[in-house]
Amino acid sequence: MNQRLAWLAAIISSCVLPIAAWAADPCETQSNTLELNACAEQQFKAQDKLLNQAYQAALKVVPAQNDPGIDGESPRAMLIKAQRRWLEFRDADCKAKYQVFAGGTIRNVVYLSCLRERTEQRIKELAPSEWQGG
Repeated sequence: MNQRLAWLAAIISSCVLPIAAWAADPCETQSNTLELNACAEQQFKAQDKLLNQAYQAALKVVPAQNDPGIDGESPRAMLIKAQRRWLEFRDADCKAKYQVFAGGTIRNVVYLSCLRERTEQRIKELAPSEWQGG
């Protein structure tokens, strides 16, 4: 029985230790391509979360209706349409960069870095101060 427990403990530790090591922050170590990719993905996801927050904040300050006498779509409807198109642009632009580097191991880092950089810029563009009339 003790031999079985020792064997089970050995199997569990061989599975758990690599998982614990992998759970370390990849942006701290970046010693290989997998960690570079994981770090780039982590950084993009953080910016994407901030983008969603900035977009929601902008929607709160952009008027849902036009001022009297103004025809056409409301500013909010136009912002929604613009954000959807911007997402399409960002994704297509970064996919083009990916294709340039498609033959190399750096392609994912280039792609994710592009997404992060474009997203950081869009966050600035969506700042509520940019959308308040004056």
